[in-house]
Amino acid sequence: MVLKEYGYHTSHMGKWHLSGGVAPNPFVSPYFRPGWDDWAGWENSNRPWETDYTDGDEPRKVKRLEGYQTDALTDLTVEWIKKQPANRPWFHVMSIEPPHPPNTAPDKYMQMYKDKPLKLRPNVPQNHPRFAKYEQDLRAYYAQIANLDDNVGKIIAALEEKGQLDQTIIFYFSDHGDLMGSHGMTGKSRPEEESSNVPLMIRYPKRVPQGKVSSAYISGVDLMPTLLGMIGAPIPSGVDGQDLSRTVLGNSEAGAEWVLLQYEHTHYPNTDSSVTHDQAFRSILHDGWNYTFFWKDRNIQLFNMNEDPYQLRNLAGNVNFEDKQKQLQDMLVRKLNELNDDFFDRNAALI
Repeated sequence: MVLKEYGYHTSHMGKWHLSGGVAPNPFVSPYFRPGWDDWAGWENSNRPWETDYTDGDEPRKVKRLEGYQTDALTDLTVEWIKKQPANRPWFHVMSIEPPHPPNTAPDKYMQMYKDKPLKLRPNVPQNHPRFAKYEQDLRAYYAQIANLDDNVGKIIAALEEKGQLDQTIIFYFSDHGDLMGSHGMTGKSRPEEESSNVPLMIRYPKRVPQGKVSSAYISGVDLMPTLLGMIGAPIPSGVDGQDLSRTVLGNSEAGAEWVLLQYEHTHYPNTDSSVTHDQAFRSILHDGWNYTFFWKDRNIQLFNMNEDPYQLRNLAGNVNFEDKQKQLQDMLVRKLNELNDDFFDRNAALI
C-alpha cells in the first residue's frame, strides 16, 4: 500500500498465507490483500504440482498453475515483467512454496541428488532412527533449491532483456527454514538456527556492494522500512521494524542491536513432525548470543553463537554464564514489555 501511494505499480503472485487460513484455499478475499494492482495467488496450498489459484475477486473462478509451481510462477512473473512500461516504477512479489514439504521437484532435479554424497550438519544425530528419512528429505530439498536457482536465472534474464536489471532492487529471502534432522527434529517454528536463520540476498549493483557477506542482525520486520529507506520513501509511523538501508548500502557495519524470535501456537493440531508444536517460546539474539525461554516446560536455552554455531552446548544453568543468562533474560523481558507482549505476565512465576 505504501509503495502504491508512492507511485509504484504493485503486483503479487503466489502464496499469501496472511489471512489466518490453514486449509488449502485458492482464493484470498480482497479484504485481506488491499493495495495490489495485479494479483494472482492463493491463501495456502503446500501443493507444489498443479497449484490452484485465483486472480480476481471471484472465488469460483479458479485457475491452475500447470506443472511444477516454481516453474509456472516464474513463467507468469517473466511474462508480467516483459509487459511493464519502461517509464513506470513497479514492485513485484513472487511468493513460492518450494522448498517445502512434501519435498518434491521435477525429475531432472531429483535425479541430480539421487545418489550424490551428502554432508549433513554436525548436529544431526547419525544414530537417530529417522536418519535415512533425513537424508532422503535433504536430497529432495536440494533438488527444489536447484530448480529455484534456475528459475531465478530466468527472471534475471528477463530483467536484462528489458534493460532493467541494474535499475531493479532484488530481495531474495525465505519465511522460515527447516531443521532437516538437526537436533533430531524436523520442520520449523523453533529458535534453532536451521529453522530461524533464513537466507537474505539483496542485489542492486548501483548502490549495494557486490559480493559482500554481512553478519549484521536483520529480521523480517526490518525488510519493509529498509526497502523504503533504500528508495527514499517515507516510513509510516507505527512500523515496528528498523530502516537498515545504511547497512545494506555499505554505509554502516551495524545492523539491528537485537532480534526477537517468537512462536505462540500452531493451527495444525495433527502433525507427524518431530517438533513439539505446542511449545510457545520467546527468544532474543544479541551480541552473538541466543537466549530462549520455552513456555510449556520452562526450559531455557543459552548459546554462544560465535563459538558454538551448531548449538551443541546449552549453557543455561552453567554457573560460569549466570551473568550473561541474566543479562539476556532481562533484555528479553524489557523488549517484550516495550511491545506489549504479555508472554511473561501470564504467569509471574516463570521468571
